[in-house]
Amino acid sequence: MPRRRKIEIKASELACFDMLVEALRSRPEFADFDPASLRVWAYESYEQELKNVDKAIRHLDRWLYIHEDKNELPAFDGGRLMNKKELAAALGITRPTLYRWLSSKWFAGCRDERMSREEYYSSSAVREALQRYLDREQSENA
Repeated sequence: MPRRRKIEIKASELACFDMLVEALRSRPEFADFDPASLRVWAYESYEQELKNVDKAIRHLDRWLYIHEDKNELPAFDGGRLMNKKELAAALGITRPTLYRWLSSKWFAGCRDERMSREEYYSSSAVREALQRYLDREQSENA
């Protein structure tokens, strides 16, 4: 789900301010309101920026190397299946950060749908998604 940024402006800055105040004063619940307090809000959708992606990739590679001989669940693409707790630890990020990252468009297709009770993610799919994001960022900054 894309993130949303709240944009607020004073209604007095709008060309239709007088008409808006007149319409509100005609309603009983707004009879004594202060027109200077009137604000208009809108929400702008924007793509979330992932920070320290290169560091997260290094953390993931190191974590997978250290844990390579442990019992693991094989993923659909040959990687290792990881739950959210393991994935956050492997990437070196907090769980709330992981939840924000997983809700972005970059991680679509990383979740293994075979497991119904708990959410598992493929380590190789997550790494590929992070690498695509990093490549895009570097090409935009070049």
